Amino acid sequence: MERAIINQTDAATFLRTLEYALKERRNGTSSLGLLVASVENLDELISGFGHRRVLPLLGALGEKLCAMIGADDSVIRFGEAKFGILVKDLKNEGHLVLAANKILREVRRGIDSGGDALEAYMRIGATASCGSGDDPDRMLQQAETALLAAREEKREFLLYEPAQASRLRSALGMAKEIDVAIERGEISMYYQPKVAAVDRRPVGAEALMRWSSPTRGFVPPDVFIPVADETGHIESLTWFGINAAFRQRTDWPDRWGPLSIAINVTPSLVEHADLEEQLNNARGLWGVPADQTTVEVTENALMRPEQCFGALSALRRNGTRVSIDDFGTGYSSLSYFNSIPADELKIDKSFVMKMLDDDGYARVVRSIINLAHGFGLRVTAEGVEDPRTADALAALRCDFLQGYYFARPLPQDEFKVWLKEYRP
Repeated sequence: MERAIINQTDAATFLRTLEYALKERRNGTSSLGLLVASVENLDELISGFGHRRVLPLLGALGEKLCAMIGADDSVIRFGEAKFGILVKDLKNEGHLVLAANKILREVRRGIDSGGDALEAYMRIGATASCGSGDDPDRMLQQAETALLAAREEKREFLLYEPAQASRLRSALGMAKEIDVAIERGEISMYYQPKVAAVDRRPVGAEALMRWSSPTRGFVPPDVFIPVADETGHIESLTWFGINAAFRQRTDWPDRWGPLSIAINVTPSLVEHADLEEQLNNARGLWGVPADQTTVEVTENALMRPEQCFGALSALRRNGTRVSIDDFGTGYSSLSYFNSIPADELKIDKSFVMKMLDDDGYARVVRSIINLAHGFGLRVTAEGVEDPRTADALAALRCDFLQGYYFARPLPQDEFKVWLKEYRP
């Protein structure tokens, strides 16, 4: 009776094991299930404990997985923190769901090894053999696709579906087009003004990207930016955006005095070694003062305060302002509020747009403003779409306002006209 294989191996060896298991299945009547489980917080574990302590703990995780599976099932560790789990006597796909839930539940309780406790966070993708034509490479590809889909959807577990592969191929095709789109001028900068709540005078603008593809048509930023982030194209896209926005800022009319410009940076780039250098180079080239530059990061970037706070603090020491975007929708915690390296919070529009009709949302907005001011932070409210909301926010002492009531995101030429013609 075969028991689990725990040793770390490569994908080729794993595929051979999977091929052997498929041959066994063809001689019987049961199906074969495959789970690919990945330790998603490996970098954080290594940063916190070091390689010498983490690697034995990964071995202990393999041992724990072995204890959870059936006598004829197998666990194979391939790659540094990825495990393949073969479920040989599979009754149906529900069997895989139960197996995945059991693994996730047990791993959340922590892994002990020599006195150290590993708090692993795992995601699992799964698939099942369905016919005599199954081959190991296709089966592993399906499980890996389900794992990637689980990451994209922020789920702990997903079963493979053909639509996942189609979406993945589409995303990969889009990723290849992004750098070409930059070179061809298909990606352009739009600007949404930010005004002072008290007198409604413009104080700056947020730079936003828009992609008009000759083959795909208009591609929303919430589609192509995540694709760029997941496929390694986000660096070139962000560096382009920084330089394009700073260059275009030099052509804004000076009717309202110097206006700040805000650049969105994804959580994956907050700690990038080149971010500060790219900002400094662009500012030097286009003459943008550091104190008129804001880096906006979503609240989700604060999930890793040990790494993120240091990077944001370095930006602020260099004069760059830091704004926490979409505040209230992510991982808010009073425990880090006193030390958060930021100058501003931006209240997510989902709260602002409902505050006049729902007392609960109004209380949330009021609480965020008071809390932020208590810690010396300024507040911008997004999603302001009518004068009543603008007046209510001003009465709550919100500092800045942004939304369609003042202007939608505008291309450079239209934004320049707006600056000339706008009347508070």
